[in-house]
Amino acid sequence: MDKESTGASQCTICLDLVEHLPAYTVLKSPCCKSAWFHRECLQYQALSAGIFFFRCTVCNNKDKFQKEMLRMGIYIPERDASWELEENAYQDLLQCYQHCDIRRCLCKKGRDYNEPDSKWEIKRCQCCGSRGTHLACSSLKSWEQNWECIECRSILAKSGKYSRKKKRALATSEETDGATCLMEEPSPKTPRRSSGSQRNFLLQSPKIMYQNNLSPCSHLECPASNRVTMSLSPLMSNRKWSLRQKHLREQRREVCNILKELKVQVNTKTTRLNINADDIWNSALKGFRQRNFSPTNTIEINFTNCKNRSKTDTSAASKHHFFQLLMLHLQNSSLFEGSSAKNLSLDIQAVKENLYFEAGRMIAVSLVHGGPSPGFFSKTLFDCLVYGPENVKPALEDVADVDVAQTIKMIKYANSLSSLQSTIHDCYEFLAAAGCFRPITALCDKNMLVNDILIHHVIKRIISPLESFRQGLKTLGILEKMQMHPDAFSSVLCHKPKRLSAGTICDLFSIHSSSDVNKVKGADFWMGYLQDVESGESVVTFEDILLFVTGSSFIPSIGFDPEPTIKFLHIRYPIGNRLLNCLELPITNTYQQFKNKMELTIRNTLRVESE
Repeated sequence: MDKESTGASQCTICLDLVEHLPAYTVLKSPCCKSAWFHRECLQYQALSAGIFFFRCTVCNNKDKFQKEMLRMGIYIPERDASWELEENAYQDLLQCYQHCDIRRCLCKKGRDYNEPDSKWEIKRCQCCGSRGTHLACSSLKSWEQNWECIECRSILAKSGKYSRKKKRALATSEETDGATCLMEEPSPKTPRRSSGSQRNFLLQSPKIMYQNNLSPCSHLECPASNRVTMSLSPLMSNRKWSLRQKHLREQRREVCNILKELKVQVNTKTTRLNINADDIWNSALKGFRQRNFSPTNTIEINFTNCKNRSKTDTSAASKHHFFQLLMLHLQNSSLFEGSSAKNLSLDIQAVKENLYFEAGRMIAVSLVHGGPSPGFFSKTLFDCLVYGPENVKPALEDVADVDVAQTIKMIKYANSLSSLQSTIHDCYEFLAAAGCFRPITALCDKNMLVNDILIHHVIKRIISPLESFRQGLKTLGILEKMQMHPDAFSSVLCHKPKRLSAGTICDLFSIHSSSDVNKVKGADFWMGYLQDVESGESVVTFEDILLFVTGSSFIPSIGFDPEPTIKFLHIRYPIGNRLLNCLELPITNTYQQFKNKMELTIRNTLRVESE
């Protein structure tokens, strides 16, 4: 044995001594030659950290360390770390500081009173965020003005930065009404609290209201004193909803960029699928199973039951329509169960025919090839796919079977031991078949029983379809990206896209024009027309406009390629160029002429195509 391998050292996980011996219970780090571990300690750490956080405890090496540990028999689960999965683990960070710490607070309603967009709005210290002041108490004229608490101001003064910072700051508390003396010490009324996170700063900021098109007067709908509590406030609920929608949009943009990276795998070799729109599932299944089909080939769709194809139809339009029909069929198929948020069902015949794998593969291909996202996954199904079924706790809402749900409710809401035992006696056969039967000696035992039934019915019962579905989703690397970016993919797999709006369409199209004058005038007509469509003053919908230009009535998760554009030209009527995703619009003298031509052309074109 070499000199390095003699003696003992500290296991950096449990801190107990570990002998440097070539034994099964002892493992050596491949990256840090002086680091030795107990096998049991490493296994515990791997189970807790998961594949994303399991690494050498000395040098943080991940790739080399994991490769060696896998070779030595350490099991590393493909899920997030246990501390990331703990519910409400970071709840304390959501506390946002709302208190006036000026020595003589001028607000008659108290130091905790906060009314946005008024002089009684609370402004937090721009440096630490854990001290606050009413705007009026520090003579601040607007919320945008900078303000520092006395502690931070003294630190800045000692560091020599305050004099320079003061030139840029607009705060005048030290110059007006002797307000400097008001900041000599913090108020003893409330102890110092955590500054919270930037996310909560956004939740409390009234400026977000304008960014999300909320009415600037909407805060007058309820007393300001009630708005301090976020859970009870209609304004805060609106802000939270708006912020959530904004967050979803950001996540979808992230998914769009990820899918574009995955699309690099798609080559120019073409695979044509002959699809019968009246039998979308069987024809799609036949196409996906044909010998020359490859997810990395460019897909072309030929609808065999469409005898009179429109000349304006393109392969992209046919592909969009195909994937849209396919996702709609999957949502309503026997492979899934539930109302809007769906879980996998147990279809024995589908398991035998490997249909769950094909469904997963179709969803993956749809995402990368420009089709719609499903949008109907339940949170439980998504978490099972991303974190593994062993780390998911299902809820009663996940049970689609009415009889099973009723049984669980009777057990869950039993208010006495006798009624609980009677219920268990009545459903003995069901519990025994599910392997959930257990002796009940106290009323509190019902909670464990309910949990056992939920895990069996929602997860263990469909473990085979789930694994097959997971394998299908690995196509083109979708599942791997889901596990790396769970929040982003949740936005497209668990949520339906928001209805198209004037703002969405306006952001989607970029305007090009040969004349700046015509561009300005045409842009005004275009924006005015979008407003008419949104307010219902047009016979055309946003979906019609999108279909007219791109051949798709939805915005794919991966976006359009090429990106939609608008050109203002000297033409008589609008033209939708689906090959270039370009909307060519006529230059008109009046808005009414513009609107009439838009509606006549779009409505007639789509009517002819549908016929």
